[in-house]
Amino acid sequence: MGNEKMTMEQRIEAFYRQSGGPNNDRIPELLEKHLLDGKDHGMPGYRETFEDGIMDVVLNDPSLLLLYERIQRWRLKRRSESGDVVSLKERIESLEREVARLRETIDRLIREQETARESKSP
Repeated sequence: MGNEKMTMEQRIEAFYRQSGGPNNDRIPELLEKHLLDGKDHGMPGYRETFEDGIMDVVLNDPSLLLLYERIQRWRLKRRSESGDVVSLKERIESLEREVARLRETIDRLIREQETARESKSP
């Protein structure tokens, strides 16, 4: 089976033939070594994740790559808008506190003026 593409079933059968069969106690160890160092599983010494496999498929397919880029742009826009909403909410709360302080100050000044007028009246 030289350079031709093998189906997943053929690959599993070949793995079992090379490893001594499905009942070999060393299968987990051999499988882990294969996943870490196998030429068909990404960078040597790095265990490829499901996400890595999906990204590999997406990045090598122009139509999927375009879709992925659009989704990423949409997510970034949503995050920035979400940040803007939080920022605006904080600003509104700050302004509400400032308005409340100004009302208290105005009420205090009005009371002081009324007290001053009453003390000047005979």
